[in-house]
Amino acid sequence: MHQSFITLHKHHSRIYVNLLVIAICCYSFESFCQEPSRDELIQKRVELQKSFVTLYDEERYQPGVLIATEILSLTEELFGTDSTKMISPLNNLASAYFMIGEYEKATETFFRCVELIENTKNILTPELIQPLNGIGLSLNRTEQYNQAVEVFKRALHINYVNDGFYNLDQIDIHDSLTESFIGLEDLDGANHHQEFQVRIYKNHYGTENQEVDTSLQKLADWYKRSGQIFSERLIYEEIYKRQSNRQNQTIKDLVNTLKNLSFSHRREGLDIYDSVSPLKKALQRLEDDPDNHFRLKLEVLLDLGDTYFSYGKVQSGMQAYQECWGLIEEDSSLKTEIENRFSEPVKVRNIRIPRIYSPGDESLENGYYKQGFISIRFDIDTRGRAHNIKIIESDPDGLLDKEAELAIKRSVYRPVHIEGEIQPSKDLITRHEFQYYAEEQAISEPEILDQPLENPMT
Repeated sequence: MHQSFITLHKHHSRIYVNLLVIAICCYSFESFCQEPSRDELIQKRVELQKSFVTLYDEERYQPGVLIATEILSLTEELFGTDSTKMISPLNNLASAYFMIGEYEKATETFFRCVELIENTKNILTPELIQPLNGIGLSLNRTEQYNQAVEVFKRALHINYVNDGFYNLDQIDIHDSLTESFIGLEDLDGANHHQEFQVRIYKNHYGTENQEVDTSLQKLADWYKRSGQIFSERLIYEEIYKRQSNRQNQTIKDLVNTLKNLSFSHRREGLDIYDSVSPLKKALQRLEDDPDNHFRLKLEVLLDLGDTYFSYGKVQSGMQAYQECWGLIEEDSSLKTEIENRFSEPVKVRNIRIPRIYSPGDESLENGYYKQGFISIRFDIDTRGRAHNIKIIESDPDGLLDKEAELAIKRSVYRPVHIEGEIQPSKDLITRHEFQYYAEEQAISEPEILDQPLENPMT
């Protein structure tokens, strides 16, 4: 009986232990399966947002897309699809898509953001401007310029309603509209959105405020980019007039304006006096200034020498270059820079080789553009002219040879100087890549001269 009692006791003990283990396992499993609390999810969202910002700032956009997607899902889980909390995550994800070139996904996500803002707020809230800009930029990248113009115009209208007609926040929208009109080959439309920015600055700061010069310089850069040389020059003349009448004008900005004015004349190549005169004014301004501006003087003298050479006035150009070397005696710290500026030939009149070669035959409808190249060897003499021009290699053979040889021959270079002495340059090589139009060749069946007749019995 005693033995039976011991056996029964052991049996009960095992049952107790087993039940205890089961209870512990159940508790552990329940704890493991328990979902994170709302506060924990909110904190996780905050940490993910920090990670996204870091990745975006580091331009690591691909992993940024993954984080932004997770933030969006988490925000939807916490606050719902129609919550205003979804606006920022949608914007972030769309921006990341844009940066990796996924423009369709970017457009779709920006549209979701716009719809959410319209449904939860109103159709004129300034919060719409950012996603609308994103849509417009994406449409520009996919060459859907007409649609982009309409989107940007809506963003601009919302900007006017909220901040007035001459606020500075609209500048980026005008720049984006400029790119749209370039895509549409509408130069007048592009000009309008660049020129209007000057009006914005004048109304915002006052006509005589120095900040207006910034907008004028930007407009001059635009005219230069788009090949409107006369309009560019008019802007530089206006800038120079403003700077000349200003008491506290920095000499550096004034000299740079005169250099730009000179270069606008040099690009046309019509009148050497108009090209040289602004540079001589700049040198006189530097002489009259009580401070030493040797580095600025070097830049002006280089431009003066380059201008003379581009017009074929070699002796006058050489004299200007010698004055550059003479600056070393006045400021020895310029020696290395001056040596570098004369260490290799520099084009001072650049005749471009075509980047696209087309036969001009509109009937070629079944063709496509292919990559071609041409390599040229030539010498440069002490007058800055190329000679001994030889085509080393070209593909397709002979297609662009004459145009390339003529472009090199008509270009003018600043010659190399060693220790102030002008030197010729030999065996220079340049390689130029271009696109050329190639007609697709139809693949024809080979002609069969002889074959057996079909056997009607088979």
